Amino acid sequence: MINFSSYWLLPLLFMFHDFEELVFVPYWLKDNNSKINGRVLFGGVNRSDILAAGIWEEFCIYLLLAAVSYIMDSPLLVATAIFPYLFHLIMHLIFVFNKHTYVPGAITAIIELPITIVYLHSLITLTKASLWEWIIIVIIMCVLFINNLKFIHWIMAEAMHKLR
Repeated sequence: MINFSSYWLLPLLFMFHDFEELVFVPYWLKDNNSKINGRVLFGGVNRSDILAAGIWEEFCIYLLLAAVSYIMDSPLLVATAIFPYLFHLIMHLIFVFNKHTYVPGAITAIIELPITIVYLHSLITLTKASLWEWIIIVIIMCVLFINNLKFIHWIMAEAMHKLR
């Protein structure tokens, strides 16, 4: 069995997935209703340059987490950052079922889900953290990534508004 223990795999998976979004979101938004249950997918951003800025910011966070994990030789940060990422991938599949059509990010979500689960399992086996450390760090990661996603969407919407 392959051991996916590199701390640097998560930023690579993220970029592979987000390249699909970067390329296809602007075109998809031209021909599709971007709303699901009143929420706008992809923050309604229909410009690749603005979308790329948001993706870059999130990629920097993943790189920082990988670097800190590498320096500390602790897989806990990367392992816990996988949970919001897995949720993100699953949401793409839910969007497909809601929209009954392709949604950008769905193809790489299908490809990456099993890889990411195996990767998470590999990191869990390397982590020597206690259950309470896991719980605290998972909560911190989820709060961090949810708030960062809100921030990115807000910044991108502001940039879209100013550039019209």
